[in-house]
Amino acid sequence: MKFGEHLWTHLTPEWYSQYIEYDQMKDMLSAYVANTQHLSDPSNDLARQLYYLQADEAFFKYCSTELSKINTFFAEKLAEALRRFEPLKVEVKYTEEHRRHPHSNSSKIFPLEENGSINKYSSLSTKKHKDRTLHMKINDLKLALSEFYLMLILLKNYQTLNFQGFRKILKKHDKLFQTNRGEQWRINHIDIALFHQSKGIDQLIHDVETMYIDKLEHGNRTKAMQRLRVPPLEEKQPRIVTFRLGLFIGMLCLLCPLLLILGFAFRKTITGKEVLWRSTFHVYRPLFLIILHICFVGLNVYGWSHAGVNHVLIFEFDPRSHLTYQKLLEIGTLLMSCWFLSFIAFFIASYYEYQPFIQPLVFTLFLLIFFLNPSRTFYHKARFWLLKKLRQVICAPFYHVDFASFWLGDQLISLELLFFDIEYFICFYIYDTNWSKTNIQRGALCSGWSQFLIQTILIILPSWFRFAQCLRRYRDTKQKFPHLVNAGKYASGFAVSITNAIRRSNDRYYKNNKKSNPYLYLWSITALIGSTYKLLWDLKMDWGFFDKNAGENQFLREQIVYPSKLIYYCVIIENIIFRYIWIINIFVYFDTEMGEYSDIIGFVFAIIELIRRFLWNYFRLENEHLNNCGQFRAVRDISVQLTSTSAKPYSGHLDKISKENQLENYRHAQKRHSIVNFNDQNQIILPNQPLASIDEDDQHSSDSQTSLQSKTEQIVDEINEILTIESSNMFLSENNRIE
Repeated sequence: MKFGEHLWTHLTPEWYSQYIEYDQMKDMLSAYVANTQHLSDPSNDLARQLYYLQADEAFFKYCSTELSKINTFFAEKLAEALRRFEPLKVEVKYTEEHRRHPHSNSSKIFPLEENGSINKYSSLSTKKHKDRTLHMKINDLKLALSEFYLMLILLKNYQTLNFQGFRKILKKHDKLFQTNRGEQWRINHIDIALFHQSKGIDQLIHDVETMYIDKLEHGNRTKAMQRLRVPPLEEKQPRIVTFRLGLFIGMLCLLCPLLLILGFAFRKTITGKEVLWRSTFHVYRPLFLIILHICFVGLNVYGWSHAGVNHVLIFEFDPRSHLTYQKLLEIGTLLMSCWFLSFIAFFIASYYEYQPFIQPLVFTLFLLIFFLNPSRTFYHKARFWLLKKLRQVICAPFYHVDFASFWLGDQLISLELLFFDIEYFICFYIYDTNWSKTNIQRGALCSGWSQFLIQTILIILPSWFRFAQCLRRYRDTKQKFPHLVNAGKYASGFAVSITNAIRRSNDRYYKNNKKSNPYLYLWSITALIGSTYKLLWDLKMDWGFFDKNAGENQFLREQIVYPSKLIYYCVIIENIIFRYIWIINIFVYFDTEMGEYSDIIGFVFAIIELIRRFLWNYFRLENEHLNNCGQFRAVRDISVQLTSTSAKPYSGHLDKISKENQLENYRHAQKRHSIVNFNDQNQIILPNQPLASIDEDDQHSSDSQTSLQSKTEQIVDEINEILTIESSNMFLSENNRIE
């Protein structure tokens, strides 16, 4: 594998703008070599070497810029690591003290009484509560340290990749220019560079490993290193999962045509009665939508992983244990195969008139057991995480709202038909005592105005969940924009659902003159306003498009992740069409023949909405990923305590670096331009001025870089000195304790 591909595969996506611009530098060297063909005498070695000397002026200047950028970023991240490590050390110390001396007043794990002593009510329940609290505290510390350890490994990887990048590109420079100036520049600048020479990260890694092994795992190194294990940068799929996924896909290829054949062959029962396909359709379609959405999310994860969108960080999954795209697709295809088998069993039972509607009920119970199963089987961590997030969504006003929670709420909005069909499913199985027929008297809650009311309440629930989340975020942040404005978007969904319910409930009064139904126009207006509101929010807020600083990415944003701009423009058009596809319902309303199949049309609209959400997910997470890149956030922020006062020296250094490093816009990394130009025929145009000449602006920039580098050197030297002193103090303190 070429180093450029190796670098792109192993770099930390959120820091990509702070790595060496290896491909750019390689293109520069290739352009210089190609440019020698335009010399007056290309065969003249002396003229070529003189040109290479001039080219080196610009090339090494660019190398210096890259080196300064890398040194500065590394110094900042090292300072951040030092500041984050300090409170973790303090917490581990307090936890260790309490575990050894549970009744000591110096322990800060539990609150003290007013007289400064631990509560002396030594009941059994109090002791259990303290033990449980201590256990939770230790688990929190283990999680925080493992995430901090991951950050250190990423920084170590940052050091290694950048050093390899400089070594490779300078070696390539010497090979192309037939000189050793690149090697000399590496010895004089890279080998003594701050990011390469600093041992701060190695020391922190050693300290974390030692602390974790000795303090949290009682000397069990194997167990500690298993917990600290850093996941591979390239996710490898288990072979057994790949095999099962292929097996289930093969089953679907057989079951799908088989279902169509049986559906056509068993249109009537053995006694000649019609199969109640409409009722069957209503009880099976919500289950199909759930399973289809699981498959779509699996495809989303595949796209995010291959495009470098760090969904693991965005959803705050455990990077050491989470579902890969193949595992999600395995679950989706397994459940889809079971859905087809259940449907086939229904047709067979219908043909023999043997209680066919038991089949969808059994399959529904199977799904509930699959997801609610409390045993540690069938990806239990993922299932428990999903149930936890669903609880937070349903009880939105009472829980803090994170990205995963409101993302899940948005997914539920695309499953509104599922909520609508809940009323039919319950009424069908409660009031239809004979499941082979549906022409019996329904209960009061399943007919008339009560039915429309219940359906409306159910279909409003997803919008209510997101509305409540927006209010909670406003309460937490006190920001009217965007949270209250976003809440208004979901409130418009209330109006659409309510006016649509009123329209449907009054249809029977306007059968002869449908155009005179005023509620049709009221629903159309609210739906038009709601769709426009949501469309604008999708494009501008959720996806970040139509940025005024988009540059060459017209109508998009300054940075894009996916390979082709055409994809973005196609998705914008798709989103506009799918947002207004409900207009077809107006034609269905006036067409009596089409109205007979309104349930099928509604199902098709639901699938279209899932497709829209499937595409929406790609660009929503891309936008969130770029926000993380702007903040250089590469690991989860897990805090067990506010930074203690002993960490203030590190905080001061970090603030000092932030003021002096002059890094270009964190949120939007600036694009760097090559010093060589290409004409329409991709040929090199020689600069008018000698490459050795540097104008006043370039000289000023060079002076600034020199100043920046000297300041960065001073800061990192101070950080390394503090790190050495702290480590020595910690070592002496441990020795004194042992003695």
